[in-house]
This record gives sequence, structure tokens and C-alpha cells, in this order.
Amino acid sequence: MSRSALSRFTLGAVGLLLALAATVSPARGDDEPEVDGMKGAAWVDVLNKSDSARQRALAVQALLKLWVEKQYIHSLPTIGRALQVDSSVAVRTQAALALGSLRESEVEKGHGAQDLIDAMGREKTSKVRLLIAKAIARYKGLPALSASQLAGALKDPEPATRAAVAEALALAGPAGKSAAAELAPLLKDEDKAVRRAAVIALGRIEPEGSSAVAEAMVKMLPAEKELDVRIELITSIQLLGEKSPAVVAGLGALLSDPDDEIRRRATRTLGSFGTAAAPVAEALLKVAKSDKAKDVSVDAVYAFGSAIGPDELKKRLKDMLALLADTDFRVRVAAIDNIASLGNELKDDAETLKTLRARYGDPHIRVREAARAAVERIEKKPEPKKNPDPKKDG
Repeated sequence: MSRSALSRFTLGAVGLLLALAATVSPARGDDEPEVDGMKGAAWVDVLNKSDSARQRALAVQALLKLWVEKQYIHSLPTIGRALQVDSSVAVRTQAALALGSLRESEVEKGHGAQDLIDAMGREKTSKVRLLIAKAIARYKGLPALSASQLAGALKDPEPATRAAVAEALALAGPAGKSAAAELAPLLKDEDKAVRRAAVIALGRIEPEGSSAVAEAMVKMLPAEKELDVRIELITSIQLLGEKSPAVVAGLGALLSDPDDEIRRRATRTLGSFGTAAAPVAEALLKVAKSDKAKDVSVDAVYAFGSAIGPDELKKRLKDMLALLADTDFRVRVAAIDNIASLGNELKDDAETLKTLRARYGDPHIRVREAARAAVERIEKKPEPKKNPDPKKDG
């Protein structure tokens, strides 16, 4: 556990004291707080010793109320113990709900945190696992501390529980990378919510072998029917940062997808790949020229320039200049931005400068401004290189 984790969850000495408090009946006194006509110590006895599951479940609710209203010190340790060891599913359910209702600041001080972590690793009932996973996900930092316990619950028979556990792991970030092997099979889960949660988690835990994960996600895209899952697949592929030929080809195939959002996401992801996206540069240019969603065309203009790199872009200026005739001003601005990125390299290109100056009269002010800025950038003389060794000056 990291130093920052220890500072957020003081689970050592404090946890030991709280555990001791849970197993020892508190001393009774006239100043003992009470709820529903019974003092706190009596409710502790009910939860620890009663043969009635119904009474123990009521005791959980009473002790939570005593904590909320009176900060009764024995409440949460007793509830936490019940979450881990009580034989009744109903009682453990109430205990999980109780600990999941605490304030962030209370859990940061150690209240209930270790009990939730330990219970996640111990619990076998799907319903209670679900509630524990959701409780863990509520508290910042706790998913990272619970990663190994969460991973052990990914094979739960209930889809809702598997999804909740995967969602909690997504919040663990890199601390959850050890769960990659358990998450990967869920990419093929029959339940949509489980697949989606697994995709999100794998994109955020920085798994070992991320290239294989990204390629597995690319292979899912053609067959996946659910739009929101497809969107999350593309997002996670981008987060993984893998740019293998298989990934690039898979994303390139999406540039002709009938759904606007899929084409948009694929274009933007490829635009983040730099020259690794060169194999699909022509497909990007086609999108830039003809996509029915003009914002996708704009993204494709920038992605095309990024994919081919400055040297090749200089050779493909005619393609950029042709885009200045596009009916959408945003496409024209994007094309000008690509041209301007070459800067002083174009100082002797009279045709390009002439075409840009012609855009000073463009109907849209943003195009006019972009054209002027581009000409200024191209014609600006580069700064003289400074000698790094001042002794050689003069």
C-alpha cells in the first residue's frame, strides 16, 4: 500500500481498536445514547448475539442511526463485523447498505473501509457482493485498495454483480492492472452491461499486454451490436495508446461505418496516433472530402495531416488547397491550419500563398482570419539559431 493510501485510510492501529470495540460489549451508562427505546450497548448485543436474523437486521439500522445522529463509537465496528461474519444474507445486506451510505470523509478516516475490503474478498452471495462493490466504488481511493478482492469476484454467476465489480475496478486505475486476466474473458460476456464495464475497466487499469487487449477490442467492433459498447471500445483503445497495424486497420474500417458517432470516434482516435495512422491516410482524406457529418470531416482533415507527417503533407498541398472549396467553413479552416503548420517551409511556394491570400475575401470571418494568420506564419523569418556555447561567439 502506498504512503498516500495509508494517509487516506488509517486502517492500522485505528482498525485494530475498532475491531476490538466490535467484539467487546460496550460499557453501559446513563449517558449511553439510545434509539427506539434501547441504548446503544443493547443494540450491539442484539447484533452480536441475537438468534433472530430479523432482530439483527433491525440492529444494523438502529446502530447506523446512532452513528449518524450521535456518532456512537461502537456502531460502525459492530456493523462492519456483521458484514463479514453474520450468517444471514439479510443481515449482511443491511450491513453493506449501511457502510455504503457513509460520507466520503468518514471512510477516509478509516470508518468501514477495511471491513468493505475484507468483506469483498470473503463474500460468496451475489446480492451482497453487488452491494459491497457498489459501496467500494462510491469512495475515492477505496477501489485501488480493493483491487485484488474485486478481481476475485469477477466470476460471480450474476451479470449485475460482475458488471458492478468491473465498474469498481475501472475506478482503481493502474492499481487494478493485476485484474486484467480476470477482466479479459468478460469482453465476450453475453450480458451487455458486463461487456461494457469490462471494456471501460481494461481501458483504464493500464494492463500488462495492452497491445493484445487493444487488438481483442478491435476484433470485437464488427460483431458488437450495442452502440454504447462500440463507443466505449473505441475510447478504451485510444486510452490504451496501442497503435499496432491491426489496431490501425480496425479503426480505419470504421471510417465508413453508417453511424456518425462511430466514425467521429474512430477519426479522432486515429488523429491521436500520429504517423502510425499512415496506412489509413487515404481513407481519412476521403472522409475529409465527403463525410455527411461535417464535424467528422473536420477531424479527418487534421487526422490526415497528422498521419502523413509534415514531409508528406508538403507533397500533398494540392489536396489541402482543394478543400478550400468545401461548403463548410470549418473544413476550410482545418485545411488552412494544416497548410500553416508547415510554416516557413512554404515561403517560396507562390501558388499556395496566392491561394491563401484569395481567402482574405472568404465569406466567413474565421476563414479570413485563418488565411491571414497562415500567410504571416509562412512569411515570418525563422529566428536565428543561438550558439549553445557562448565561448564561440565572436
